[in-house]
Amino acid sequence: MEKSGCTFFMGMDMLLERKVERMLPWIILLCIVGLALVFAEMLIPGFGVFGILGSVCLLGTAFLVAKVYGITAFLITVVLLVIAFALMIVLAKKSGFYNKVVLQDKQEAQDFDESTLQGLLGAEGVTQTTLRPFGVADFQGKMVDVCSNGDFIDRGKRVRVTHIQGKTVTVAEC
Repeated sequence: MEKSGCTFFMGMDMLLERKVERMLPWIILLCIVGLALVFAEMLIPGFGVFGILGSVCLLGTAFLVAKVYGITAFLITVVLLVIAFALMIVLAKKSGFYNKVVLQDKQEAQDFDESTLQGLLGAEGVTQTTLRPFGVADFQGKMVDVCSNGDFIDRGKRVRVTHIQGKTVTVAEC
């Protein structure tokens, strides 16, 4: 009786050992898929679906390694994941792929030049669009974004500048 119990536990150990051997390819595949998805999220920003799925895969990898191989293997896996991720970024930058998908140009913010509106107070022009209440009017060949006092003014109507405050040019129909 005792011998059969021992054989039973030895059989379970062998069965677990086989399952552990079969888990390794799945753990590696899960890790690769996770890294690829997180990397894709960095290069192709979207709604975060790739990043979330990649993070879930990487967490699953770490959990499986901890469950199957123990805490030491878990810590080694975490370090290897960080190194692999850093290596992927470095290789992407060196290959030029990173520069192709990441915008490098900077947009220089230019504040509005209010001097372009000087001399418009009292000027008359013609609406180029229907003002609802915003639109565009032509003042002696100069197109200006304008605002009516809340009234709708049809296209082609003559308007006069009644007020300028900052960037807002207010007009009224003549």
